[in-house]
Amino acid sequence: MSDSCLELTNREARALWLERQGLAALPCGKRQVNAFADCVTALGMVQLDAIGILARAHHHILWSRQSAYRQKHYNRLLQENRQVFEHFSHDAVILPMSTYPYWQRQHQRRAEHYCRTRWQQQEDEQQLQQQLLRHIDRHGPVCSRDLAFHQKGPVDKSVHAWMRPRQKQALDFLWLTGALSVSHRQGFTKYYDLTERVIPACFREQQVDETDQIDWLCEQALMKLGFANATEIQRFWDACSIKEVQAWLKRSDSKVIPVCYPDHQGNRHKAFALAEQEEALRHGNRPTTRLRIINPFDPAVRDRQRLQRLFGFEYRIEIYVPPERRRYGYYVYPMLEGDRIIGRIDVRANRESDQLDTRAWWLEPGVRETRARREKISRELTRLAALAEVSDAGPLPMVSPAPGNGSH
Repeated sequence: MSDSCLELTNREARALWLERQGLAALPCGKRQVNAFADCVTALGMVQLDAIGILARAHHHILWSRQSAYRQKHYNRLLQENRQVFEHFSHDAVILPMSTYPYWQRQHQRRAEHYCRTRWQQQEDEQQLQQQLLRHIDRHGPVCSRDLAFHQKGPVDKSVHAWMRPRQKQALDFLWLTGALSVSHRQGFTKYYDLTERVIPACFREQQVDETDQIDWLCEQALMKLGFANATEIQRFWDACSIKEVQAWLKRSDSKVIPVCYPDHQGNRHKAFALAEQEEALRHGNRPTTRLRIINPFDPAVRDRQRLQRLFGFEYRIEIYVPPERRRYGYYVYPMLEGDRIIGRIDVRANRESDQLDTRAWWLEPGVRETRARREKISRELTRLAALAEVSDAGPLPMVSPAPGNGSH
């Protein structure tokens, strides 16, 4: 590794980060499922979350980069074309099918973690798993609701042991180990099938040495991040330990270069980047001035420490904060304009009135409310209405004053 350090300005670092997250250019309008699959590949993974205030996280994240994307397209990716699969990284995520051979160690790691934290396997649980597998083999994909047993009189548990309350834990465990895979979804309900009926053989049967898996995961994480320290590389997939990442950096000293950049306050930080990306780092493109309303689980804002370091934007999802202690609201979206996060907005889809309901919006210190900015927000809300499947964007109220610090 070279002793010299590639120096980036804070603005260059922000622009590079947004470019790697697919948010520097205007959203692509191609109505092609392959374009949506390419978006997942470019990001590395897309987080799943059940909250559907506007649209669920994975739909919103893909739409932010592919404006032609609609909620109906997801099962084409997952079920019809088998271009993506679902598993667990830091949370439940969508991954490109090409990642599957490099995800083998993660099946074991997540299953071991599940046993340590939630479920200690015993002989009866192993029997339950085998009964579940036989049932799915015979009857096809199931969701956890399908395993609820309803009949009058006692249940013969020698036959129906898989119908016990622990069946959901068994399903989760078999999914984490890779024995089962998510075959499709109905709404947000996932259906599990045998992995050999879901994952194409060319990916399922490819064996990759564990060291090669770690090398690939670390290199791809650094590629997606643009620049990162060891902790950020580890947190990207959460599929390697910090010691494994540090060992990879030592093994890969010819592949990586040191990078230095200032945070929003001017404090200098050290990181790494792939040597092959040096030209791209030096000559990054300025982001478009498009205003976007970003999902709280978007990869561009998921790492709150990185978000605050680069943009000076303090952000928290307040869904678990008691209402009286919330500064902004239950589920508030960041607003990205160009290479700055300019504020946040509390908006949701009102199904009864068939329009978006914007309750409030706030601008960051130093950001002014202008007619042009209001128009940008209104246009983005109109676009979001189509994703949320309501007919109208509704009115945009006056900007809200900055809240107090709150008690939390």
